[in-house]
Formats: sequence, structure tokens, C-alpha cells
Amino acid sequence: MKKDSTLLRLRKANPYPLPATVDEGDLLARITAQPPDSRLRRRVTPLHRRGLVLGVSFAVMALLASTAYALSTWVFSSAVKPDVTKAEYRRAQDELRLPPGYSWPVLYVDPNSVTSPGAGGGHAVLISQNAWECYWAKAIRNGNTAAQRRAHTELSTLLANNILVAPIGAPEDWRPPNPPDEPYAVFAHDGGLNWIRQTYELAATGNPRRLRQSCRANSPR
Repeated sequence: MKKDSTLLRLRKANPYPLPATVDEGDLLARITAQPPDSRLRRRVTPLHRRGLVLGVSFAVMALLASTAYALSTWVFSSAVKPDVTKAEYRRAQDELRLPPGYSWPVLYVDPNSVTSPGAGGGHAVLISQNAWECYWAKAIRNGNTAAQRRAHTELSTLLANNILVAPIGAPEDWRPPNPPDEPYAVFAHDGGLNWIRQTYELAATGNPRRLRQSCRANSPR
């Protein structure tokens, strides 16, 4: 049976030739044999500082402005912009103390980023904690017993009032259903907070090695 002449004329007039028939298995083999596209390689970012839950630690996700809204809607339903995070950081400075001779560092937040509510206050909590750890380590080195007692007291207060632990299996952006009014930081439920308590107990009994390590590892750079 002859094909319709109109259809034949249309095919001849088509500037794009029909695709050649390719064996599927052969095509897959050729594709997978090619080197991977460098644009698709995931960059590995080194992790620093204590392991904190993303929701209240200062782990800022830098995004293009067009992407920030999608992330805040999809992942962080109540994500806040940099001006909110900075305001939280400033308010926390009125409630937290630093040791003598220490000052609050400037908080830089990428303008094309979002954080979860409380991140600014959580960052201030960690700044205060690290400052008192370093102050304590220096006091031990100098034999200043009064400064040692004060640092121990301040750190114990921070642990009791300003540091929370996420529930087992909580997502990285977990935050308490009813957040406290004071600034707070949230630690993952991985034993990290117990390690810190033990570090302070060791320092109080004359073994400051881990305290010095924590001071160096978590100091602002």
C-alpha cells in the first residue's frame, strides 16, 4: 500500500531529519563511559566547631535571592533574613556576659542568605561560652583562683539556662516548640553536651587539657 503523497511531501520539506535508530544498550554504554561533568561534582565543605543543630546554630545557608524564598518555604517554614539574625545577636548581648577584656565580635551574615529563628542569639551563646572557656584556661595558667571560680560559674549558668539538646532523631533544623525568651543554642543529641560537662569537671579538678583544646578549636577566626 502506497503512502499518502501529502505526508511524503511534508517529510521531505522538514529541515530536521529523522533521528537515527540507536541501540539502547549501546547508547547507555557510550554515555557511562564518558568522564563525569565537573559542574555536577559536589563540593565538600570542611566542618568546624561544635556539632550543633542547624536550626539554632549559626550555620547560614548562602543562597541566591531567587532560591532563598523557595528554601524558606520548603525547608525552613519560618526562615528569617539577615537583618533579623543580626537583631537577635544584638539583643543577646544585653542578656549574656563576656569576661573582662573581651568584646563582642562583629557578626557577618551573607546578605543573600537565610537562617532559622534564634540563630543570632544562638551564635551569641557560643561566643560567650568560648570566651569564658578561654578566660578560664588563662586563669588556670596564671594561677588566678578567683577568675577560675567565676569562669566555672558563668559556664555552668550557660549550660543550665542557654543551651538545649535536641530530641533523639530530631531533624537538623529542629527548634523547641515553645522557644525560651532568653538566647539559646541547641546541641545535637550525640553526647556532645555531656563531653562539655565532663571537660568543665576535669578543669575544676586540675586537668584543663580538654578545656584548652575547646578554647582553641572554637575561638573566632
